[in-house]
Amino acid sequence: MKFGTYMFEAKKVPGFDYDLFRVKPEVGRRMPPKADMHSNIAIFGDNVTARVHPDWISQSDLGPAWRTNDNFNVRWEVLCATQPEHRAEQLDYIEDVARKSQGIWLNSIHFAEHGHCTCPRCKDLWKKSGLSWYEWRRKEVTEYMAQVSDRVRNRAKKKFVIGVLPDPVTNYERFGVNFDDLAPLTDEFLVVMFNKNYATPWYNEMLTRNFKKLFKDVPLNIALYVIGPGDDPKETPTPLELLTVSVRMARAGVDGLLYLTDKAAQMQEFQKAAIAQKDVRERLVSYGGKQGQEVLDLVTSWEKLF
Repeated sequence: MKFGTYMFEAKKVPGFDYDLFRVKPEVGRRMPPKADMHSNIAIFGDNVTARVHPDWISQSDLGPAWRTNDNFNVRWEVLCATQPEHRAEQLDYIEDVARKSQGIWLNSIHFAEHGHCTCPRCKDLWKKSGLSWYEWRRKEVTEYMAQVSDRVRNRAKKKFVIGVLPDPVTNYERFGVNFDDLAPLTDEFLVVMFNKNYATPWYNEMLTRNFKKLFKDVPLNIALYVIGPGDDPKETPTPLELLTVSVRMARAGVDGLLYLTDKAAQMQEFQKAAIAQKDVRERLVSYGGKQGQEVLDLVTSWEKLF
């Protein structure tokens, strides 16, 4: 099992196997990639581009994919997944970032939500395709990911990871994502399971088992939430919750765990807090066998850092 950081700051943290830098998160701001870090890019979730090109926002019968539209579970502006200028620019941008970093981990690769997109271009493309609505959306997502995969894996010769949302059942209907289509195009999958608490870890363990079954032989990584930009630490997951859910995901077969913080200093505070949970760590020894022990061994290795 591998363990990684997942941060908004371009700074490596000792004690992890790799570091993932949010070069272009969904807010849309872009930062220079780091040669010794992996790069995370959100494609269609892009607040900055949406402000510059509001006509590129994804459309539906229930309104556009602005984050203020409560008909959908969107926390940022989402662009139309067939917007040609954005698609072309992102292909070049992703390849450039790949060449300057350790690899590419993608988010927001798909249609905004169910019912999207109904802009005139999408309606025309759908009608011309001769496919059902769902199959046309699937085709659009898969073909674009094939182009991105070619840029990263074949041209830049770097690691490529596709991120999907934590819905193992209706990703196809909601977003146009078919896991079997994407499996040959990616080196690994990333499922983001961000919560402000992990008080019910059985739920995350269940999702882990579901995704392991669906992804077959493609490695599964899961990202957990420690603390994000502007968060009150009192309203974020406790070290007990994070350790428990990590061990339970490990015993469910996850291949990699990433921990999200805003800053590197917050990641180190998480490491220290995990070390201090000695009673919890002792209790968790019986939870997960060899795989769960890998999480506990990771925390033990951090003791040498502080």
